[in-house]
Amino acid sequence: MTRLGVFRNCRFLNCIISFIKKLQFPDDTSCIPTAFPATFLFAYSNDLSSKTVLDTWNELAGYESSAKTDFANFGTVRFDSKNEMDMEFHTNLKDTTTTIKNNLPDPKLVLQNPGVGSNVFDVIEKFFSNTEAPVCGSILFILLKRYPDEADTSRLVSLIRSHHAIVHVITSANPAGGYYPKAMYSVTSKTNGLGPFEPDSQFWEIIDRLPMFSNPYPVYSRNIQVTGSGTMSLPALYLPKPDQYWICVTYQDHLPIDSLKSINIRWTNPNDSGYFEIDTNVVDGSEDTETYASEWNNFGVSNYNMTLDYDYLGTDAQNLQIRIYSKTPLNNWLPYSD
Repeated sequence: MTRLGVFRNCRFLNCIISFIKKLQFPDDTSCIPTAFPATFLFAYSNDLSSKTVLDTWNELAGYESSAKTDFANFGTVRFDSKNEMDMEFHTNLKDTTTTIKNNLPDPKLVLQNPGVGSNVFDVIEKFFSNTEAPVCGSILFILLKRYPDEADTSRLVSLIRSHHAIVHVITSANPAGGYYPKAMYSVTSKTNGLGPFEPDSQFWEIIDRLPMFSNPYPVYSRNIQVTGSGTMSLPALYLPKPDQYWICVTYQDHLPIDSLKSINIRWTNPNDSGYFEIDTNVVDGSEDTETYASEWNNFGVSNYNMTLDYDYLGTDAQNLQIRIYSKTPLNNWLPYSD
């Protein structure tokens, strides 16, 4: 090899090392798995209507109050706006509500060009660089109307994971622009969160079915890709104790619901068994459909074998998020699922 060739290879190797370093963040040890998340972020696109945002927040605030949870900090931010993003933090719901009411979506600040992507990546970066509220173990809840114009989420996911955080995103069934509809679904998949697609008018209705307050701790998280129909074994389920748990599934990473016939998650143990079935009979893909289902289930023991039966039309790959959340945390951080 010539001296120039060696030099080029060294430069290439240095570039690879530099790139890998950019994807690595130091592990945040400022919180523990058994502590309730200190901070909850509510982020919403300026492309949404004021009614959608306010209805969703009011439902959240009411649910949080009834659940009597222990969030010490609430962050809010409006993004996808002509104005600079302003993230604010409070220590109570009343002040948070006032801030949201004073910063509802403004039609005069809408990004008119549908070719402009969302700056939701910047929202997440800004949150984790803030110096006002702790971010370790936090929960980020995002209302998305505009898709990002970037598909590579690797750096963002690494940042979120380093802080042991969870990201949930509700994505509008009628986007205002952008190019990559599955980017934020990928982020939620890789951070033990959920990424349902919903009509704007139904955002608020899903709030009490998302695992953010009374049962925020993930104890089982798997991202599954299937094609057609069949049965597959899933990794075993290990629970902190026999108790009631919240089962959540997103069964498509897009709308409309054009191929799902049914899925059935089954768990078995010599002393206990059960199942969670979703059967849509291939709905017509109207705006009233959603990609998310959830329910409570009592588990009588702590360990189960898991199986997934699935039936989809066609040969397209379908990406599922299968989650179980608890009101009792694990003693260790649940590994993130790729």
